[in-house]
Amino acid sequence: MNLVEQALTEHWGEKCADYEQGCPVCDAWREYENLVTYGASAPRNLMLEEMSRPPIDPEAQKLALKLILEKTS
Repeated sequence: MNLVEQALTEHWGEKCADYEQGCPVCDAWREYENLVTYGASAPRNLMLEEMSRPPIDPEAQKLALKLILEKTS
């Protein structure tokens, strides 16, 4: 069980055996499962991954960003 599932369990309770429309526990777990399913099937955003990675050399990253911005202006 991951941290999100632990938090869901602590706040909403264990996942119900059968889905029942209108049950807040079922709805919370269904939303979580939808997010997990979408996240697994969503196309990777390589630019976002690259931008969120810590820079190996901050000065090189600044230079690269400057070149990109100059090229797109």
